[in-house]
Formats: sequence, C-alpha cells, structure tokens
Amino acid sequence: MSFTERYVHTGKIALNVAEWDASSPEAPVLVLVHGYGSNWNTWGRVVDKLAAEFRLFAVDLRGMGRSGRYGEGSSRQTWADDMVDLIPRLSDGPVYLVGHSLGGWVTAAVAAQHSGLVSKAILVEPYSGANSEVRKQARQRPHEERGRRAQQIRDAATPNDLNQAVAKQYDGASEDSIRRISQMWFQMDPALEEGPISRSEDTETFDDMFSSIKCPTLMIAGAADKGGILSEKESERVIGLIPDSRLLTWPKVGHSPHIARNHDFIRATKRFWAE
Repeated sequence: MSFTERYVHTGKIALNVAEWDASSPEAPVLVLVHGYGSNWNTWGRVVDKLAAEFRLFAVDLRGMGRSGRYGEGSSRQTWADDMVDLIPRLSDGPVYLVGHSLGGWVTAAVAAQHSGLVSKAILVEPYSGANSEVRKQARQRPHEERGRRAQQIRDAATPNDLNQAVAKQYDGASEDSIRRISQMWFQMDPALEEGPISRSEDTETFDDMFSSIKCPTLMIAGAADKGGILSEKESERVIGLIPDSRLLTWPKVGHSPHIARNHDFIRATKRFWAE
C-alpha cells in the first residue's frame, strides 16, 4: 500500500512520520514505535497488512532515522515525552500503540503516564531495565566499544562504509540484513553511543511504570537463547506487574518477533484489537 513520509513538529523537535492511506475514515489509529538504533523501516514486513485495517503511522524516534538529533540533556524519558507531544497531532483520540524493544519501553511509559492517549498497547520484547538480557550484556561490554561505533558513524560517508563493522557485530547476517542495519546505523545520531541513557541503568526495573499501565496490554516475547532480551522469569515478572495484560511467547524466535514471525505478528495485532 502507498505511504507518505512527513515531518511533524512537536514544538520541541521535528519527528519523521510514515503514514499509510487509511482503509476507511473510521479505521482505528495504530502507531508503531521502533527500537534502539533502528527506524520505522523495521516494521517493513507488517505495515501493508496492518494498513489494510488501521489508520497506520510509524515514527522515527529522536536521534534515529530521519528525525531530529538526540540533543544535549535528552534521556530515555525524552522519547516518551516526544510521543506524548506527537500522538495528539496524529489522532483526535487515544491510539493503539505498539512498540519494539526501546519502543516497547516508550509505549509502556506513555500508557502509564498518559492513559488518555492509549486505548490498547502491545509491548514487543520491551526493554525492562536491569533484569533484561541486553542490560546484563552491556555490563560486560567495554564502554570504549560504544565510543568506537560512534566514531565509525561519524567517519562514514555512505551507509556502505559501515558494512564491515556491521558484519563483524552480526556474524552470519545476510547481505540484505547487513545493508539494512548499515543504513540504520548511518542515520543514527552518534551522540546516542557516547554516554548512558540513564545513570541508574543497573538498578532500574520500572516496576512503578509497568504497574501504572491501565489499558489492555499484550506483551510478545521471544526466547533469550535465540537472542531475545527477556528471560522467561523476566517476562513473567513484567506481565505480572501490568494489571490488564497477557503474555504471548514465541520460543523459536529472538528479539524481533515482528520480523521472524511477521504473519503471526499481524494476526496477533489484529486479534488483540478485536478483543
């Protein structure tokens, strides 16, 4: 289906938003939020089918894709605040909000802090803080490694200049995957790689945030041994905090269920809305 990209200025920053032609004037509004180091194109395998049923938007978060740069003083909460400013510019009422990884955290934060903006939410492998597998891995990763990637991004004249670094980090990835990831890295603000998103990353579990979500919420989790960032124990912990929620686990996929099982993801998204 055809789509357009445009900048929506929140009054604080210009965010790049992709929008698909609505199937009908009454179609419910669905907004997709990508993960760290990515952009809206991560939803490429699901957007056409979802656009057939929803008025569909996909946003590039601040500092990623074609949106404005991260900016001094920004934090993880800044991404949530951007979405709070953006949603009323896309819809006259609450939206169906779906987020992956960091975008899952952003979705949870918006739903918890501004319940009037979100009718239903899906958290796809959401970042859950200190207990997440990605945070455990980060503790073992030298800080210099992030600084090295920031410099590689700054030095790149084209996305192809990042192919070698991407291939090294994602051993065994296909040429197409390497090309797509290189493009995402190239569009990322290198400042994101040069400091902590939060000073309390090793203790944050976001219990209060998850507990404050009032809207119906579906969480989709992959498997930690396949690259997912939520262990079975952590998935159960998080879903146990959200009052009106249920968990869907796909044990044969890793951190990107919307890519690995795109048809199942589309069905799950439609069914959850219809419930």
